[in-house]
Amino acid sequence: MGNRALLFLLLLLAAVFLVAKFDIVTKLKVGSANLIYGNEMRGMKGFRVVVESPSPDLERDGLSREEIRQSLVSKLEKAGIRSLTEEEWRNIPGQPAINVMINATRTPNGMYQYYVTMEIEKKKVEAHGSGIYSAEKGKTLWISSDMGVGGVSDIWAMINEKAGLFLKAYSGV
Repeated sequence: MGNRALLFLLLLLAAVFLVAKFDIVTKLKVGSANLIYGNEMRGMKGFRVVVESPSPDLERDGLSREEIRQSLVSKLEKAGIRSLTEEEWRNIPGQPAINVMINATRTPNGMYQYYVTMEIEKKKVEAHGSGIYSAEKGKTLWISSDMGVGGVSDIWAMINEKAGLFLKAYSGV
């Protein structure tokens, strides 16, 4: 192997290491979502926070739907984003919502295999040619999901990570 090939290989390994260490892929995903939907999201001053019911095992282990919702509402309020009540949400055009879904299965060793998804959605009305509007359909503005294996604290960490990614996308960082 020549000196050029060895140098190229070393540079390639260094580049791969830096991409992994600084999580450049996630930053690129957040940046591209921000370019596409950032202005639309920033135009929304409030969201309804909806958390899908976690499995009964998770709730017994201390991860309740309401606890997750309150944690997210608190993070939104600290960032200056309102959490909408059901009534407020129904009266806002587009009905913006943050949907959180947690699918978890307990493994024989007591850990969980889990999948966490956070989605920012708004309703959009589609017009027919006759001028009559059809039912509203959901439009996803931003979504992030990951899976893992671990305990309740690991699931909390992933929920907090998704919330942080959303707040970065919302703020334009």
